[in-house]
Amino acid sequence: MTWNLRLVNIASAEYPEEEYIEICEVFYDTMGKPLGYTKATMGGQDKDEIRTYLKWAMEALDKSVLTFKDSDGH
Repeated sequence: MTWNLRLVNIASAEYPEEEYIEICEVFYDTMGKPLGYTKATMGGQDKDEIRTYLKWAMEALDKSVLTFKDSDGH
């Protein structure tokens, strides 16, 4: 299983027609199909790890926004 940071449309159950985008860790199966996501957290052992994570977050801005069927990433 692989993962990367992606923009994910998080529609609330109360307002499903409204778009709200978050940077999330998205997990993929062996064929590259997105399986689900988790909330992204920013942390690391040092500034370099956080800098790398921020770089990945910036790369996510160049990719399409993903939408999953429900709010828990499935």
